[in-house]
Amino acid sequence: MAGVTAVSDLATKLHLTATALGCNGRKELCVRFRNANPNTHFDLERSHKWMQGRAAPRYPQVYEDWARVLGTKRSGAWLASCPTEDFLLEICTLHGLEPAELLRRVQSEIPATRDAPHRKDAFDLYLRGTYVCYSRAWSPYYRDHLISGELTLGPEATRTALSATYTEALPAGAVTFEGELLLAGRMLHVILRESSAGSPLFMSLFLPGPPASVMCGVMSGTTVVGPEPLPSTTRLVAVRVPRPGVASPGCFLPRSGAISADILAHGLPLADPDGVDTLMRNILLSHRAGLDQVPASSQADLAVALDRSYVQAARSA
Repeated sequence: MAGVTAVSDLATKLHLTATALGCNGRKELCVRFRNANPNTHFDLERSHKWMQGRAAPRYPQVYEDWARVLGTKRSGAWLASCPTEDFLLEICTLHGLEPAELLRRVQSEIPATRDAPHRKDAFDLYLRGTYVCYSRAWSPYYRDHLISGELTLGPEATRTALSATYTEALPAGAVTFEGELLLAGRMLHVILRESSAGSPLFMSLFLPGPPASVMCGVMSGTTVVGPEPLPSTTRLVAVRVPRPGVASPGCFLPRSGAISADILAHGLPLADPDGVDTLMRNILLSHRAGLDQVPASSQADLAVALDRSYVQAARSA
């Protein structure tokens, strides 16, 4: 490897490595590197900056030593540049760990270490990706229709935290909202504003563990298509897909099989399309008048149905 051209979220990956290997601090992690290569440049002083995210190794051999420490067949360059969620899946596969449990352990340990003032929101980068979203149409002209939109979560160029972009292909034309994420407990809140007029849009979703194949919740704002703006809310299901930018029907009637057909068109294989379609329709089309809450059981049922499909698609890609 002539050199590492890009390093992605090194501090998070090193903390995941230390926790997965059972290291009690940087000293034990340095021992692992010395065992892999007695002449390694991964020493206590340098690792202090690397695990704070203030610098990255300039020595290509460090990344190859890292691959030996983990016992992976992946190259050092891949470890350095791969997305955090791919690194998480790789390390958990190698060491027989559950991704959600490893993340929980790392998040609980980092605040207790004086040498790791690392942002906790970096550990939510496993959410990064594209989700096709389904919700009820608010417009009085399209009663009983569903709307499909696309939600993209990705890190901003200037910081580690995730930003959000949501687009709907409405009959009157595409509308785009941009904003940020707010994590509170086990909930994910997406605070958005329309890119031209500044109209607000708000999503409140269950925060899933990796691989984050689906998020259920509610969306609120005002109507865009209609004689006058109306305060509105709807249930929302966001399904993570491996193929973004696929032309969706936009506004469509929720006929049997229509939702699962759109998910399949986005490249996500479904072992039971009819079952997924039924779960989606039950969530989106049923609620008590005057009260719209999504049961936690609905999130769990869809996660069981879609997690394996998303992991299979990600590995194939």
